[in-house]
Amino acid sequence: MRICVLRLSAIGDCINAASVVWAIQKQNPQARITWIIGPAAYAMLKDLMPEVEFIIYRKSGISELKEFRHLMKDRTFDYLLLMQYALSASLASFMIKADVKIGFDPERSREFHSLFINRRIPSGGGRHMVDAFMGFVAAMDLRPAAPEWDFFFSPNLMDRASEFLGVSSYAHRVVISPCTSKRSKDWPVGSCIETAKYLVSKNVRPVLIGGSTQEEKLFEQALTSVVPETLSLVGRTTLPQCLACIRLADFVISADTAAVHMANAVGTPVIGLYATHDPERVGPYLDRRYCVSVYASLVRREYGKEPEELPWRTRVRDPKAMSSITLDMIVEKIDLLLHDLGEKEKLQAEETSKRRAAQREQEF
Repeated sequence: MRICVLRLSAIGDCINAASVVWAIQKQNPQARITWIIGPAAYAMLKDLMPEVEFIIYRKSGISELKEFRHLMKDRTFDYLLLMQYALSASLASFMIKADVKIGFDPERSREFHSLFINRRIPSGGGRHMVDAFMGFVAAMDLRPAAPEWDFFFSPNLMDRASEFLGVSSYAHRVVISPCTSKRSKDWPVGSCIETAKYLVSKNVRPVLIGGSTQEEKLFEQALTSVVPETLSLVGRTTLPQCLACIRLADFVISADTAAVHMANAVGTPVIGLYATHDPERVGPYLDRRYCVSVYASLVRREYGKEPEELPWRTRVRDPKAMSSITLDMIVEKIDLLLHDLGEKEKLQAEETSKRRAAQREQEF
């Protein structure tokens, strides 16, 4: 079976879409999967998913489309999974030969998406984007599967992440990701600073991540000048290195951005901060216990309805929505998470003690 996955961006969405690849391979190990992907997401996933063939599509215009058509002209697939409803992705799908072209159900379709497919994922199901992605597995007549992530982390990658984080005298390390692609979703710098102060008081070292934009550099300067205990990795790591650092961290605090889904994929607890978008749709899929959300209350204020009564992608339009998240809300989740980590460490210590006692008994 030959399968083409078409999801170009964004990084968090591509991480979530990766769960579909493993769901397919689990049921059909012989499946050959080609993923049409954007440059940024390719940089993230290319070495983490060595079993997948990646083809970069840059959306740069007519010349890129012609080049892509030439590249795909001799390829045929049994299935095309059109997992992005943007028109740029749909135009690329037009150049791909496949017997079955699967796309989103009517509620999740837009930008003429339905014109480029001949089969839809089932309607309904969960609100989360991962639930929608897993609908592509069902539309291939495969068994529904619980989403999982199984990225390949090379020893070199993990060693490099350990070097970035260094040796710490703190009880825990938390990765902080405050900046997003949209200013309205950014964590206000003042709130982040006060949270970092609280973390340090609880013997937790903040580790700031981000890219090299001017906004992220200014955020870095503001935070580290007030909370010098902060370790800044802003602009220093590649995307896979950042993911490896998140894997080694005790937990993550993040605005509504890729770091949430990165943490979810590697099993690191995450405090996601949500105001403009519904965490039930775009939050960490496996565990949303620690999320801080004012989305529902802001939706009621703006639309006069419950989130479930509104279209799937409804967002809060207030540009200052993130300011509605208070320090007390974040501190409450930090305390809960630290308590849970402490209980987990206690259980692990007890299990280690029991194993050692059993080994000693065997020696005698």
